Amino acid sequence: MPVRTVTTLGEIPSIRGGDPVTAAVRMGDLVHTTGIIGADPSTGALAAGPDEQFDLAYKNMGELLAKAGLGLDEVGLVTVFIPGPDYRPYINQGWTATFPDEKDRPARKTNHVKLPDGCFVQLQIAAVAGGRRERLEVEGLAHRDPIPNGVKIGNMVFSSVIVPQDPATAQTVEGPIEQIRQCFDNTRVFMGKAGASLDNVLHMWVFMSDFKYQPDMVDLWVKAFPEDGNRPARKTLRYPMGGLIQVQATGVIPSAGAPPPAKRTNYEIPGVGHHDPIPMGARIGNGFMSSGISGVQPDLPHGRRIEAVEGLEPQITWCHHGVESLLKEAGGGLDDVALMTVLIQDFDVIPAVDRHWRDLFGGDPNRPPLKFIDWRIPGGSHVQYHVTAVL
Repeated sequence: MPVRTVTTLGEIPSIRGGDPVTAAVRMGDLVHTTGIIGADPSTGALAAGPDEQFDLAYKNMGELLAKAGLGLDEVGLVTVFIPGPDYRPYINQGWTATFPDEKDRPARKTNHVKLPDGCFVQLQIAAVAGGRRERLEVEGLAHRDPIPNGVKIGNMVFSSVIVPQDPATAQTVEGPIEQIRQCFDNTRVFMGKAGASLDNVLHMWVFMSDFKYQPDMVDLWVKAFPEDGNRPARKTLRYPMGGLIQVQATGVIPSAGAPPPAKRTNYEIPGVGHHDPIPMGARIGNGFMSSGISGVQPDLPHGRRIEAVEGLEPQITWCHHGVESLLKEAGGGLDDVALMTVLIQDFDVIPAVDRHWRDLFGGDPNRPPLKFIDWRIPGGSHVQYHVTAVL
């Protein structure tokens, strides 16, 4: 079992206030970070304007990797969080300076989310120590930014955003059902470029602008992944955009000279269910990622509950119970967690999550990083947890 080692960057505190937080975790060859911000490592103070923050965030990314013993050529995926489309023009100058070789850049996804006051960017990275990127391109799937369709690095595959374009015409297909089908088909073609298939997809983000077509997406999802017990983890989000749907995939494939990883397996939290036919967690080899874990009190032994309990503190408690139960079902535990992504309704919930998180690890300084995303999760949930682990 890989040992979790943590890295911090100077005295930069969490942008939410409080103590300095774990900035990066390395488990085996895999490195995951929380949000890297444009703050001065010596003072923790955010730079004044977006130009300065973006420059400093890229610099901090490089310094954090160096402290973890990695270089920029070992980065597989950069996720860029910005407050809105007005901040897109600030991304590429630092991006091309940090990754100057247009044929050797990581995958990238940009997400528009609410950030704390005064913060204009967060960069989050996934890297593979000792890995070297192999650019993956599907002819006809164009990007407006200087990024690849995705990369293969080590035994990991990371896509940038996958859009509903027909590769034969490089045009977005017409009709919502066709757009959904095209995204899943493009994912299949993309994984094929890595010498893999949809069976190697560990997790998918699905972004939809209109949830009226959610049932259609689910129908096509089941056709793309027809075997119950052998599906990727998934999170579907309401996301404003010009089209209906975009997806993003993470995959696990055989390393060079190594035997292929075991068949994808699915895991559930006993007594807790999902609205959709997706697993609570998926594992390929030693890679594990979850779907959304909400604060649901299990219904045992009579059935499977879906709705979260009332109240922030009880929800956090049952989220942690769900995390531990799910990891146990998959053959692991809290020591295997590399990253916890927490979707929230409001930044006001973060101090409570932080407190419970510290309690969960009993003061262990090697606890994994938390990444908070204000994606306005629907319904009565205040928080929803997403686990990345190396088992």
